[in-house]
Amino acid sequence: LYATMSVFHACMSLTGESTGTEGVKIKSYKELDQIGKKNKIGFLGYHNFISKLFSAFWSRDYIEVFELSENYPPSKNRRKIFDDTRFFFEGIASLCLARQTHKPKWKTIGLLAMNRIRKMESISKWNYENKSMLLQAEYCYMDGQLELAEALYKASIESARQHSFIHEEALASELYGFYCLENNMVGEGSRQLRIAIEKYKQWGACRKVDDLKFFIDIHCSTSMWAQNKC
Repeated sequence: LYATMSVFHACMSLTGESTGTEGVKIKSYKELDQIGKKNKIGFLGYHNFISKLFSAFWSRDYIEVFELSENYPPSKNRRKIFDDTRFFFEGIASLCLARQTHKPKWKTIGLLAMNRIRKMESISKWNYENKSMLLQAEYCYMDGQLELAEALYKASIESARQHSFIHEEALASELYGFYCLENNMVGEGSRQLRIAIEKYKQWGACRKVDDLKFFIDIHCSTSMWAQNKC
């Protein structure tokens, strides 16, 4: 039950809806952490961490992603079910931060994540190809290899579409949209963000849809974009 409450918070961060919880007292993350520690329920702390990481990533709060990760380091001796999702999130977040800050530590973290997901791609192309391509696209963008980055963004979008990962197709379109905007391709950037909005809408991520619509309304004009890169 408590783990379900943790997942509920993550879903709320994307949908903005709490339908069907009338009469149920949903515990906060803090309360759930306290329950987990008091009763020595290790998996509850892990669920809480993953749910908070999920929320931070999809809201593009990349600093929060790493603050959470530092407080919950991965196990060296035991692989957990969401570890690959965690490394994918950390990879995307770190490469974006590397591009923005030019700090070597973010590039190092991103490269490690990219290599890890590439290794998983060799085991399951269906599940990991689009993720691997998207990390490579972000790495190439950060590294100034713009033509290759653009090709990889497009390949990631197509792979996610073929393998029916609609949320990751949306993510790839979103990141490709930002890439286009930041490289003076405002029309294509706006188009990709609108595609992302439609895919997020199909996924049920209403709050994400609202955030991107607001971003487009505020930023997507040639004159404003030069001063408002994200």
